[in-house]
Amino acid sequence: MNKNLNYKPLDDLSAHILEELQLDARLSITEIGRRVGLSAPAIAERIKRMEDEGIITGYRALVDTDKIGLTVNAFITLKSNMTHAAAAKRISEIPEVVECYNITGNNCVIMKVSAPTTRRLEAVIGQLQLIGETNTSIILSPTFDSRIIRRN
Repeated sequence: MNKNLNYKPLDDLSAHILEELQLDARLSITEIGRRVGLSAPAIAERIKRMEDEGIITGYRALVDTDKIGLTVNAFITLKSNMTHAAAAKRISEIPEVVECYNITGNNCVIMKVSAPTTRRLEAVIGQLQLIGETNTSIILSPTFDSRIIRRN
């Protein structure tokens, strides 16, 4: 994970473009321009610059896991008993792990897992316990959806 430590604040127009893309990444350049008050070429140039600078790192679809049969979702923390590289490799081989973050504290990793059944979740936990000590919290429901990042 190589992050650019050269912080460069966004101007108001680029921040507005970024907000619009976070709300709906499928908006056309023309529609973003209409909402922001710039021409389509100016919008395209600003988006390209934000992509080149690593501010925009990608675009993706949000999925309702219940509707595709992954009805059991959990957060699992892990205190590994092996090197970080070895643990990361093993975790990356488990398809039910949909998000994974290095963290501080007693545990070294937190993961979001999506499984079709509690039995499959139990199997995933078993795989992770070969790497180290786990702690699992089943997700009941979201408190709120992901927030867009706004400039204060």
